[in-house]
Amino acid sequence: MKTTTKCWCGNASLQDYSPTYARCAQCETLILKEWPFDDPTHVDDSGELYSKDYYLKHLPESYGFPSLYERARLDLTDRIPHWLRTLLKYRLPPASVLELGSAHGGFIAFLRSAGYQAVGLELSPWLVEFAQETFGIQMLQGPLESQNIPKASLDVIAHMDVLEHLPDPLGTMRIALELLKPDGIMLLQTPRFDPDKSYADLLAGNHAFLTHFKELEHLHLFSMPSLEKFFHGLDCPHVQFEPAIFSQYDMFAAVSRQPLRIIPDEGRVAALQASSSGRLMLALLDLYTRAEDLQYHADARLKIVQEQTTEMEMLRKVAQERLDLIHQLGNQKK
Repeated sequence: MKTTTKCWCGNASLQDYSPTYARCAQCETLILKEWPFDDPTHVDDSGELYSKDYYLKHLPESYGFPSLYERARLDLTDRIPHWLRTLLKYRLPPASVLELGSAHGGFIAFLRSAGYQAVGLELSPWLVEFAQETFGIQMLQGPLESQNIPKASLDVIAHMDVLEHLPDPLGTMRIALELLKPDGIMLLQTPRFDPDKSYADLLAGNHAFLTHFKELEHLHLFSMPSLEKFFHGLDCPHVQFEPAIFSQYDMFAAVSRQPLRIIPDEGRVAALQASSSGRLMLALLDLYTRAEDLQYHADARLKIVQEQTTEMEMLRKVAQERLDLIHQLGNQKK
């Protein structure tokens, strides 16, 4: 193991935050204190950190996550429609997309069905083969730095839950951004550290963000201010935060060198209706939006019921106190 000496921003005066993480007060990033010596981006499925066992054993057994086989189904009805809908807000098919850390490849399959020219990338040879066989998609294998992708050739680079794993986030993202066209965008999801909460606060509230304190895996945990500073330093001043599907502990953002342009709803609909598979994606997104609306109204009604239940309990206590007082007065008269 090696001890962290400085933050990605260059600050070497790190503060103690938790038993396993240090805090950079200059940019508000958490940095894992003890890092592995081995290069986590080198994987040949011989037991390395992000090899086959990571997805089939480590994630389910250590964290209780669904297996990769289960996620290849479950993700298709929640996070993937959420990501696709957001991408359509900023870039329409047939844009070229590369997803870093594409896991089982379901997002790539959705993108291709929507009309995008989409390719995935993973470190594990086994996972690349799994994604190809499961969804019939094109995959690249190995670190981004080793790929032969022409510069300024991509419209979109997406990476979900990847940034926090990178040993050299500045270096990797600099290379990624070089692959984007001048008006290209990056779409990313990563854990969201709240600088206003101390470690004691997280523990006291059993905060969901504590699940991201993963030794050896999550090397940097960014805050919203630090993510903006990070990309500003890479000449990407336009950072637009979008609702994260797991907003209790994540953030979701679109990033670009040029001002981000929002595509009207009618433009998105027209783009998807241009193909038969796109129409199916549009129908799925419609269902996803309806389910969201139903959940929103259900949550709102549940909140009202909970508030009314609390009020009824208070009234019950007041009524009982009055009855008790009447009984006391009656006993005193006797």
